Amino acid sequence: MHKEGTMSKIIDTIEGEDIILGDDGKVRYKPKAAIDADGIGPSHGDPDKQDDTSLHHDGNALNADVDQYIVVPPAIIAGVGPIVLGSQAHVTNTLNGKTCDAVVGDIGPHKKLGEISVACAQALDIPSSPVSGGVDEHVVEYVIEPGVPAEVNGVTYELQPSSAC
Repeated sequence: MHKEGTMSKIIDTIEGEDIILGDDGKVRYKPKAAIDADGIGPSHGDPDKQDDTSLHHDGNALNADVDQYIVVPPAIIAGVGPIVLGSQAHVTNTLNGKTCDAVVGDIGPHKKLGEISVACAQALDIPSSPVSGGVDEHVVEYVIEPGVPAEVNGVTYELQPSSAC
């Protein structure tokens, strides 16, 4: 993705996937999609579920069954600045062409790339169980617009600074 004359740069490489900051200011990568059930919704049997998310909306953690969100590693925040939470994201399942808008809603582990909420998985027609769902192949494209407040299904999310790096 590095082309002569562009300002694109590799922020990091996680799980064999380059995270690219384009000269348009957008962050792009194409890893797998693991399913995240964190937040105020049900656990769906996930023993690793946490009741909180890094981003809050209307004073509450997100709900993975309702909010279409993605989880980003700290490297993305370190690579583009602290205003990533609440930013607009677009996610595409390249196997079936389905796409959805999402919000950057949580910060995950340093060496894990490609997590989406239950609601995001359902919108993309990806098996949505946090225990047995997701897709292991690198077929899900993520595009993040840092600093642009997310609008997803009629809900506008506020940008939230993060110090987690």
